[in-house]
Amino acid sequence: MQHRTREERQFDKTEQDLPNFSPFSSALTTTDKAFDLLSYLGNKNPFPRSITDEDTVWLLDNTAYRNEKTGGWEAEFISAALSQHSSCIVVDAVKAVAEKIDLDEKDPSCRTIEERIQPFIQDIKPATQVKALHRGSTPLKLGPGGRNGISSDIKALPSSGGGTLTPTIADVPKGANGVLEMKTFYAEPEGWSVISDIDDTIKVTQTSDPIGILKTTFVDKPEPIPGMPELYQFVQSLIQETSPWFYLSASPYNLYPFLRDFRQQYYPHGTIVLRDASWMSLPGLLTTLTLGTEDYKVDRIEKIHSWLPKRKMICIGDSTQSDPEAYGEIYRAYPGWVKVILIRKVEDIAAIGIGAKNEPGRFEKAFEGVPRDVWHVFSDPAECNKFIQDARQKSSKDVPYELIYWPGIPGRGEHIRLALEEAGATYTDTAHIEKGADQVAAQISESNVGDDFNPPPLAPPILRHGDLLISQTPNILLYLGPRLGLVPSEDDEEHPDALYKVNELTLTALDGLSNEVHDTHHPIASSLYYEDQKDEAKRKAKDFVQNRLPKFLGYFERVLQGKASGEGPWLYGGQLTYADLVLFQCIDGTKFAFRKAIAAAEKEGKYAHVFKLYSAVQDRPRIKEYLASKRRQDYSMGIYRYYEELDFGPEGRD
Repeated sequence: MQHRTREERQFDKTEQDLPNFSPFSSALTTTDKAFDLLSYLGNKNPFPRSITDEDTVWLLDNTAYRNEKTGGWEAEFISAALSQHSSCIVVDAVKAVAEKIDLDEKDPSCRTIEERIQPFIQDIKPATQVKALHRGSTPLKLGPGGRNGISSDIKALPSSGGGTLTPTIADVPKGANGVLEMKTFYAEPEGWSVISDIDDTIKVTQTSDPIGILKTTFVDKPEPIPGMPELYQFVQSLIQETSPWFYLSASPYNLYPFLRDFRQQYYPHGTIVLRDASWMSLPGLLTTLTLGTEDYKVDRIEKIHSWLPKRKMICIGDSTQSDPEAYGEIYRAYPGWVKVILIRKVEDIAAIGIGAKNEPGRFEKAFEGVPRDVWHVFSDPAECNKFIQDARQKSSKDVPYELIYWPGIPGRGEHIRLALEEAGATYTDTAHIEKGADQVAAQISESNVGDDFNPPPLAPPILRHGDLLISQTPNILLYLGPRLGLVPSEDDEEHPDALYKVNELTLTALDGLSNEVHDTHHPIASSLYYEDQKDEAKRKAKDFVQNRLPKFLGYFERVLQGKASGEGPWLYGGQLTYADLVLFQCIDGTKFAFRKAIAAAEKEGKYAHVFKLYSAVQDRPRIKEYLASKRRQDYSMGIYRYYEELDFGPEGRD
């Protein structure tokens, strides 16, 4: 398709009419020729030359990542070294461009051409080493560069927080110019990230037309694609400012200062990735933008993947080049890495290229094997907002659950564990993690004000699931129930609104057989020691055993005998729900705290259905395995405590 576009738009003819620039042979000294030979060694060159006061240096913004083996920070540093002077005749270069775009040589725009064409005609400085200072204290030696004057080095960096921007400043003689300060963005391994094309995705370039490329590069004021700055602001608000952005373009490095200024004006900060080709070549500008773009982009995206393989990627491009094919290839190569692909359909493409680039068949072929809810072709950027929101919400749930609760006690966290264990869900538990208590303390700290999406929790249990953070036991179960299959489905016509009925039963069990049990040993205040309220605890415990316990056991016995309970030993709908797991845990804990009362209740036979449910839950394979494992914590000083003096039977302590 690229070759058809080039043929139809006569790229070859335009390239033949544009000059290649190279230093005049007479201008090359013996030293220059020696350094040119040494440049073949790249950064292994033992005799680099230094930057002088007549040179230009570009330091390119980059992204730091954690080395998977060491955990330390590192980043690829790219620098370019050029002479401020040109061995070429500038006026000839300006004239060549002006003629191709039908511009009179006296037109004021020729001054703009002269300014922008400088990076294409400045002499390259091969084998040059650039010295720099990172964060004002870490010295760096970049290069020496290769024959194209570009150096690439992986450098270890001092520690910094994820999402921070740190400066690196070139240590060069006074008089040297260029982009002498760069920024390093520190990206932690996990979270979201964006890879965006530049030309005709976020910037008007007209890559399907050689004259359009020349005009938008050398004459026109750089213009953003309408609606794209707003879309990118929206994306950044969703994925937070700790997410790295990569701007991947087939443009040559000659355009780095030009594109950097454009990005700073309209779009979030990010690393600009360009092709290290076409130095001192105007035909090369057209070639790099139209040939081999798919292989080039796949190669650079694979490098980004090697840095951040655990990130969730949003890839944005357009239909003029090979963005659909490149993104589709990457999706298939690294399953699960790319979460969203957005392709801008360039509507005026029929006038400047091949209409087939916008045909649905092209996209279907490019995205073969990519789920339809992952990729979207758009005309209006605003239509992408909901697509990204939906993808983000879906992806944020495609991660393990994280239970945040105190170690050493089952507590209210046990209700959450039982639901996760019964469902065979993958989850982590701070009760079994080193320094897990610190995580709990951090969440309930008075200094915690929450984040962009979640208010701070007051107390555990706390559940984190992707970007979601919620607390309160029944609230967490209300969230988990449908996801774990622990309530009848929404489309179950025989059990309409089942979730609310299961929640009702859960709240009742927690009220009577958890909260009230806790209050038997702390009837006055939770902040007081048990010993400070022992007499009151005895009165409270006796009343609980004689009045409240029979009331709640009797209620659940009636529920289990009712028609809504359905077949089997369960509370609702003839199937196990999370309310059954809650009731099991409440009875189990009460059985530990009030051994005489529960033994008598079970022996009496008045609550046979309740204890049948208790045994049925206990015998479920996953629950049985869990109860016998070390993951199940012993009762101690939590909600359910044993005090001999509180262990009343129905007739008292005898």
